[in-house]
Amino acid sequence: MRTGPRGRYLRSLAVVDVDVDTGEIVPHLQLTSFETPPEGVYAVVWSGGVPVADVTVRGRPEDVLPELLSIATDRAVHVSRAPSTSGQPTGVLSGADVTVAVCTRDRAEDLVQCLKAIGALATDVAEVLVIDNASEADTTRQVVARFPFARYVREPRAGLDWARNRALLEARTAVVAFTDDDALVHPGWVDGLIRGFTEVPGTVVVAGLVIPLELSTAAQVVFEARGFGRGYARRVFRSTPGVPAGREHAALGDAGTGADMAVMRVPVLGLGGFDPALDVGTPTGGAGDHELFFRVIAAGHALVYEPSAVVMHRHRTTMPGLARQRRGDGTGSYSWWLGAGRRYGRRQYAGLRRQAVRWALRHHLTNVARSLLYPELFPPALSWADARGAAEGATGGLYRRALRQAAAQSAAHPGEPTAPPLVHPRA
Repeated sequence: MRTGPRGRYLRSLAVVDVDVDTGEIVPHLQLTSFETPPEGVYAVVWSGGVPVADVTVRGRPEDVLPELLSIATDRAVHVSRAPSTSGQPTGVLSGADVTVAVCTRDRAEDLVQCLKAIGALATDVAEVLVIDNASEADTTRQVVARFPFARYVREPRAGLDWARNRALLEARTAVVAFTDDDALVHPGWVDGLIRGFTEVPGTVVVAGLVIPLELSTAAQVVFEARGFGRGYARRVFRSTPGVPAGREHAALGDAGTGADMAVMRVPVLGLGGFDPALDVGTPTGGAGDHELFFRVIAAGHALVYEPSAVVMHRHRTTMPGLARQRRGDGTGSYSWWLGAGRRYGRRQYAGLRRQAVRWALRHHLTNVARSLLYPELFPPALSWADARGAAEGATGGLYRRALRQAAAQSAAHPGEPTAPPLVHPRA
């Protein structure tokens, strides 16, 4: 996406899927107008029904597209295929065992597109839940009423993890699959999630590949350069017997994200579900997904990153919006490592604390320095927002505030269903 190794990012790109088996080139739905004329094409390459690579080609889209299939085919030939479809099933799951959950708050326009995509899934699911997380307007309910396959549930306690837990409590299936209201699931999404559960023994969480829906603005391009993409090879995360998970798995960025994840409902509820003092809607601002991932691994279960489970995410369209997200990345990660991490006991916390120090040195300080040298590639406003968020979360004060907020929310709504107490596996 760069003009050169020390140049700048392309300011906008057309985004397409290229199927090298059928020769089809399908443009992604574009919801945001191009900020500037597109300077290239970003293509996700598909083969055998799964994504295998991506390629960026500079030039005007009308000039690039005639040659794109040849370029994509060459790229696919040179890619080592991930074992995404080669495992032997270890259990039987189908769409009837899956509930899809969308947690949302006052984003009716995004929700419409999200539900349209869910309605086009190739595999029928047991139920689709829309968890309205304390929206101020009634537009979410009105949108859900337009989609007969979806069930509306209002969760009055503000915070994304309250909404996620409500989905776990409302569902009656073995698996609950989560996506965000600003994401569009691929028709084969549920099949990919099921593949992850059935081909890897002991799996309790599957997270999938998140690709860009569009790259219409400079902010979206910058985000994608260091965003959700985790590659096209399956990865399995497990703890080593006798080794604290905090030593091995404190950094779970490569494991995926909450915008594309599915969990086995009963084991996750057995761990207390998601921590309502983390993520969007709380002072911590993030990390609710990764903290759960860690607890699952620390409890001896497997987490699978399965790239055949694909969603398309609409990234933040403006630099100020992206800066707010970067700050939330910092406050969330450090509130988990140095706030919630204390609840795991001394040995686990030691590993989480070491990760916080390593990340401060390798990521934050490096990015701040890079932003001074290469501001086009590392926009200073984003580097400083991330670092500032980390500093705010490092004291653990945001997590303590969030715990008080969660207690107040619980007291204000005593009749609402609540997940069991959180379980923090110790080493």
